[in-house]
Amino acid sequence: MKTSRLELDRIRSKTRVTRMVSRAPLRLLETGTHEDAVEIQLSSYGGGMLQGDRIGLNVRCGEATGLLLKSQANTHVYKNEIDELAVQTLHADCGDRTRVRILPEPVVLHAGAQFRQEQHWNISPTTDFVLADWMQSGRSESAEQFAFDRFESVVCIAVDGNPVLEERFSCCPATDDIRSPAVFGPFDLMMNVYLLGPSADHLLERLKPFLDFQQHHTDALPQASSRPNPEMLCALNPLPFGGHILRCLARTRRQLQPVMDVLSR
Repeated sequence: MKTSRLELDRIRSKTRVTRMVSRAPLRLLETGTHEDAVEIQLSSYGGGMLQGDRIGLNVRCGEATGLLLKSQANTHVYKNEIDELAVQTLHADCGDRTRVRILPEPVVLHAGAQFRQEQHWNISPTTDFVLADWMQSGRSESAEQFAFDRFESVVCIAVDGNPVLEERFSCCPATDDIRSPAVFGPFDLMMNVYLLGPSADHLLERLKPFLDFQQHHTDALPQASSRPNPEMLCALNPLPFGGHILRCLARTRRQLQPVMDVLSR
């Protein structure tokens, strides 16, 4: 696996990039600062993930640093003709009083694509942490929704080295009942937003205007929306160790963009 590296440290009261190494096909671009956070964009020499690609990224955020990690465009995963997964893996360690926002554009799965992504985060109890993980079922302009072969997503979060959350999602349209109400139903996009740390409740208040309803429990499916055939469904799951997971399903990206706009501010 070709592994890129990103390291941040606080120097003279500012967050600075102290190491940045890009390994093709991944490119890391420093594109600005936001409230003492460095903005880094992820890009690709090939415009997306090709069959058999193995991409890794190791991140270290030093004490009292800020990181806004975005992607330059949608992460396109192209058709697989050799039956080899494209794989993208991220490992990150975040020190005390860090502020971390991971807000990429969605993964867009082309017809025949096979893709697995993994994220492993070790954060501090004082880390303000926001992670948006979302996918689009295919190129809407090509009418290829759920024409991909396989998609897997793994999110693992530890606090001071102690695992507190592990979520695994797997989808194979050829064998899964994709349009079942228990899976995607009429929706084509899925987003999970993980909110942890001192500012989690404040961010949640800013997100409430965009939610059709709130469901404050962890072990039940959201109830039906009060509106027939809604464009978006959202559910809020509090975490037992503190923080929240916001889960959304939508028909188009337009319905989810306001959520991303709030998280970016």
